[in-house]
Amino acid sequence: MQRSLSRYTTAFLLPLLAVGLVLTGCDSTGSNMDDNGGDSDNEDIAIQGTYPDPSSASSYADEVAINLQSAGLGIRLENDPSASILQEIYTGPSSDRSIRRISGSSLTFDQTTYSDLGGGVDLSDAISTENLLRSDRLEAADTDQQGQLRNADQLISYYLSRAQETSSNGVDFSQLSEKGVAGALSYYEGAEILNDFADDGSVGSDPADKWNEAFGHFGAPRDFAAFLDYNSSEGLVGSFQDVDGDGGVDLTSEAVYIWAGYTAERAAAAESTGNPNDFARRAFEAFRQGRGDIANGNAPSDHARKALNAWEATVAVNVIHYTNSMQSALENVSGEITKEKLESPGGFEDSWGEAKAFAWALQFNDNSTLSDDQLRTIHDRLGNDPPYSEGADASTYVDALVGDGDETRDSIQEIIQDAYDFETANVTAW
Repeated sequence: MQRSLSRYTTAFLLPLLAVGLVLTGCDSTGSNMDDNGGDSDNEDIAIQGTYPDPSSASSYADEVAINLQSAGLGIRLENDPSASILQEIYTGPSSDRSIRRISGSSLTFDQTTYSDLGGGVDLSDAISTENLLRSDRLEAADTDQQGQLRNADQLISYYLSRAQETSSNGVDFSQLSEKGVAGALSYYEGAEILNDFADDGSVGSDPADKWNEAFGHFGAPRDFAAFLDYNSSEGLVGSFQDVDGDGGVDLTSEAVYIWAGYTAERAAAAESTGNPNDFARRAFEAFRQGRGDIANGNAPSDHARKALNAWEATVAVNVIHYTNSMQSALENVSGEITKEKLESPGGFEDSWGEAKAFAWALQFNDNSTLSDDQLRTIHDRLGNDPPYSEGADASTYVDALVGDGDETRDSIQEIIQDAYDFETANVTAW
C-alpha cells in the first residue's frame, strides 16, 4: 500500500493556520530559543528511561519508512542505480519491495518488506516545496532548470531520473538525494512540529500522536541508552539491536536512523576532546520528557525547544564535519584544484555533497540560529559544485571553508562556531 504523509499531517490542523503564522519560510534573524545546543551546555546528561511505545499509532510506521526509503535511495544510486526502481522507492515502494537498508545483515528483523510497515510513503508528495537557497546558481549538469530556484523534490526527481551517482561536475547525486529527504522532509517536519509545540504547547486534537511523529523523524530507538557507546567513533554499539531479546529486531523501536545516529557520532567526537556536548542524550531526554508532559496534561514547550536545539546543532556540526573532510583532502594540493591532484576525488565529492545537503537542511528550521543571510554566505563559500570547473585555488578555498585566511570574511566554520558557541577543540575534532 502506497501512502502519502498528507493523510496525517493535515489531520490535526494547527491553531496557527487560522492567523497565517505557521512556518512559511526561513526568514528568521536568529534563534528565539533558550539554548542553541553549543558547548556551554556540557553538564552530564543521563537517560532516565525509555520512550513510551509509539507504535500503536498507525502513522508512526510512516516515519520509519521514510528513514528506510531515503537510505535506500542513497544505497541504490551508489551501487546499482535504476531510474525506475529509484522512482518507485521515492514515490512509495511496492509492498513486496525488500527494505534495502537491512540487506546483508546477519540479524533477524521483524520487518523485511515495506508491507511489514504498512506500505511505503510517497516522499515526493510529503517533501517541502520551499526553494533551496542559492539553487538558482547550480550548473546545467546539476539541475533540471538552470538559473531558477528549485526545491528539494524538483532536484531529487531530476537526480533519480539520471540514475547516476555523480554529475559531470562532481556533484554527488546520491548524497543530495538521501540527505535531501532527511533535511527537506524528516528535519523539516520534525522542526515544524517542535516549533509549534514550543510556541503554544499544543498542535491539535491528538498532541501525543504529533509528538510521536516528530520523534519518529528524529529516528531514535525507544531505549536509546542501550545503543550509545562514546568509546566508538560512531557513538553507537550498533544501529540495530535486539534489545528485548525476543529473537528479532523491530525496525520501529530497535533501530537508530540518520538524525539520531548523527547526534551520537558528533557527541562521541566532542567527548573525546574533553569538551562534552551530548547532543544525543540531550535530544532524546527532551523527547522522552516532553512525551511525559503530554501524558500528564502539561505543555511540552520547554522540552520541544531543547530537542530541536540539540537536533539543529547536530545539523550544523555536520556541515563542519564535511568541511573538515574537504580540508583534509586538500592538504597536499597546491594551486588550482583538479581531480587529478586529489588522492580520492570520489571522497572529496562525497564530502562536498554532504556539506551542501546539510547546509540546505539548516534552512528548514524557521527559528534557526542562523539567518538566511548567513546561510546564503555558507552556500557562497561552499560553491555550486566541487571546485574543479571554477579553477579555484586550494588555499583560498580552504580559507573559505575553515578560516585562517582573509580576515575580511568569515569562513563557513567561523560563522557556525560563533553562532552555536562551539568549542574550538570540538570544531577541529568534528
